[in-house]
Amino acid sequence: MEQKTQADKILEIGILLAAERNYDELLSKIVDCAMELTCSDGGTLYLYEEDQLKFCITKTVSRHVNRKGMSGEQYPPVAMDERNVCAYSAIHRQLLNIDDVYSCEEFNFSGPREYDKLTGYHTQSMLVFPLVNHEEKLVGVVQLINAQNEAKDVVPYKKEYEKILESLGSQAAVAVSNMKYVQEMEQLMFTITQVFTDAIDTRIPYNYYHSRNVWLYAKVLVDYINRQHEQGLCEHCFTAEERDELLMAALMHDIGKMVIPNEVINKKTRLDKRQPLVEERFDHLASLYYIDYLEGRIDKEKWTKASEYLTQAKEYTEKINTMPNLSDEDIAYITDLASKTYIGADGRQIPYLTQEETECLTVKRGNLTQEERDIICSHVTYTETYLRKMNFGKRYPHIIQWTGAHHEYLDGSGYPRGLKGDEIPFEARILTVIDMFEALTSADRPYKKSIQDDKAFAMLADMAAEGKIDEQVRELFQAAYREMDEKPPLSQWKNES
Repeated sequence: MEQKTQADKILEIGILLAAERNYDELLSKIVDCAMELTCSDGGTLYLYEEDQLKFCITKTVSRHVNRKGMSGEQYPPVAMDERNVCAYSAIHRQLLNIDDVYSCEEFNFSGPREYDKLTGYHTQSMLVFPLVNHEEKLVGVVQLINAQNEAKDVVPYKKEYEKILESLGSQAAVAVSNMKYVQEMEQLMFTITQVFTDAIDTRIPYNYYHSRNVWLYAKVLVDYINRQHEQGLCEHCFTAEERDELLMAALMHDIGKMVIPNEVINKKTRLDKRQPLVEERFDHLASLYYIDYLEGRIDKEKWTKASEYLTQAKEYTEKINTMPNLSDEDIAYITDLASKTYIGADGRQIPYLTQEETECLTVKRGNLTQEERDIICSHVTYTETYLRKMNFGKRYPHIIQWTGAHHEYLDGSGYPRGLKGDEIPFEARILTVIDMFEALTSADRPYKKSIQDDKAFAMLADMAAEGKIDEQVRELFQAAYREMDEKPPLSQWKNES
């Protein structure tokens, strides 16, 4: 009956370890399961890294000890010296069952004896077994101490435990290896995404910190929402998987900009690189009128009038080129200027402004023509296209939907699909608010001045009142932002998750 019970426990433990998704919890469960199976008072787990055994977890029930390597007191790593019982077990991949460490001369037990001397504890029986995975690679070692009977007396470890723990060691090693492999793959994906994002942002010099700031803001907001949820103050919450997916979406939301032409995405003014050509044409036209005057084709009054007009046009277009907004009078002036043409003696015609230049100079707000805006807006569609090719599968099933909707507005006035209300996921609403805030407050945009945080949040509040963005998201983000210790821009990636 006892063997059947132990077999059932091993099966249950195997299922338990395979189902665990948290790395720290997995390591803790390995120690707990080994201690429970053997009725041990204590257990320690070492992981094999860099040719030594690094302390990870130690527990002693009778002393209420539960220490982890990343918190509290830590123990030094164990060198691969065969005189150390854990190192011997690791080197020879062998389970060791010792009835009494004080009477055993095969190994150096000065460590446990010194611990006993300092604490008053008495280490007696010990069982050490290696964690070896399916590839025959050493993962770590578990050290159990002081097996107990029903009366809580310390006794030697039963021989039948040895096969059970060898089985547990194999299962635990495979579970740890698989989780490490998953973590490495996720870190690789994250690193590739960082490089990808850096390449895009570097291509847009004024936009260098944008994607990483959006990622940072998303991280801060999601963690804040989860804390609020735990306190019963927010209905929304994110699982670890949903959090990771949203952060990945924050990183990848602008990868479609990779194919947007530089002359559009880096455009600083209405004319941008066309401005010198316009100025040169005005100077050239003034010279042609002067030649016409010298050769008697026009009189002095007409030459003087044309020269003064072109000087004024040069100054006015230069001013209009950088103005944030144009009046109806400004547009009327440019329209009149564009209607004028110089006709030479040979009948050659030179328009004062080309159709393309006229279109640029009559943009009432901003510096992009409608065609250029359409090109910029297409980055969302390209983002979706590229993300589909990356095949995120079940790991990130919503990333395309969330990134594809980060420019949608609740009232349907966004792009690319004009989604409304509940058609826009909560996660996409988060990306929308964060993306807009980062763009408003960014200090590295040459085509606009940065806006102070309070004013940016006020502008977002106005947009929420107009029904364009989610007011709850805006409020949550504003509260989360206020709690931030470090504000962007950041000089490097923060790799913590």
